[in-house]
Amino acid sequence: MIFALKSYSLLILAFIIIACNDPNLKKSDTNTPAPRALNDKITMPKNGFNSGLLDSRRNLWFGSNGGGLYCYNGSTFVQYTEDDGLCNNQLYSIIEDQEHNLWLGTQNGLCNYNRKIFTHISIPFKDTTSSWLDEVYPIINPNAVHSLAQDKENNIWIGTAGGGAYCYDGMHFNAHLSEIGTKQPDSLYHNWIPSIAEDSDGNIWLASMTHGGVSRYDGKIFTQFMPKDGLSDDMVRTIFKDRSGKLWFGFNGNRGSALTFYDGKTFKNLTKEDGLCSTSILAIFEDKKGNIWLGSGRGNLCIYDGESFAEFTSKTGETFSEVFFILSDSDENIWFGGKNGLWQFDGEAVINMME
Repeated sequence: MIFALKSYSLLILAFIIIACNDPNLKKSDTNTPAPRALNDKITMPKNGFNSGLLDSRRNLWFGSNGGGLYCYNGSTFVQYTEDDGLCNNQLYSIIEDQEHNLWLGTQNGLCNYNRKIFTHISIPFKDTTSSWLDEVYPIINPNAVHSLAQDKENNIWIGTAGGGAYCYDGMHFNAHLSEIGTKQPDSLYHNWIPSIAEDSDGNIWLASMTHGGVSRYDGKIFTQFMPKDGLSDDMVRTIFKDRSGKLWFGFNGNRGSALTFYDGKTFKNLTKEDGLCSTSILAIFEDKKGNIWLGSGRGNLCIYDGESFAEFTSKTGETFSEVFFILSDSDENIWFGGKNGLWQFDGEAVINMME
């Protein structure tokens, strides 16, 4: 009986891991240990979560800020770390390409996961060592990847944390936007690009957190948009395209900025006077009803229904601060996470996914 129970447990473990991996995975495909299958809840990573993705197989993926990569198949989590071949345990961005490979933006650059093995892809190295950077702005790391997007030509766009952007065609890296914004005291730009999005016409939009506003690439040239063009601020933190095609822009909020949206012709700003919950907007998402969800770095999770803003609270009165990403699963449940944890909202109750 003990042997039978042990065999059954191993069978369940194998099924869970296969759900998040390539079903054709063979033991010989990788020399790394098997990832760990966890329960339906997970232990809180030390510094929370940075990113999330719903893939084409209905799995949810979550990038943590030091605890590696997590996959949720609808019932159980699987954790991948550097011990399993993951390029780095600190992840900022996750996308899936048209061939169902995952691309991961990490503190150690770009990582590709083909559902069998992780492959580190070195972006061009930049040495920007300076005493000012080390002492005043240590978050800047031009060799870290903070944002990713795939364009209509299947190129991977890469936003770094201080080295501008790259367009990667599978073989070559083409550098862009390394010298826009404001020069820092060490006489370098350190252009940090925390978000990239593609609009309905296939243009690529890239956010700059170092006073570079937002830049649009139409396949030939870059066009920069700044506050003089209607943008609320020049420190752009996140970009989101809604179902109607409008682009939404969230800002760091240092100077009382607004929530900005672009309808293809003009920028319009929603401010505190309009009821905006917080000027610091790190995440934007649209739910199935058309409501816009806003995650804040210095405020609580907020919902905009097209007419008014309201802080989101659970039935028990709980609010949610420092939310870095928001997404929905295949059943239209809302998931959000950040520095303080990971939650699921099924339309009625909020479920804490932490043990």
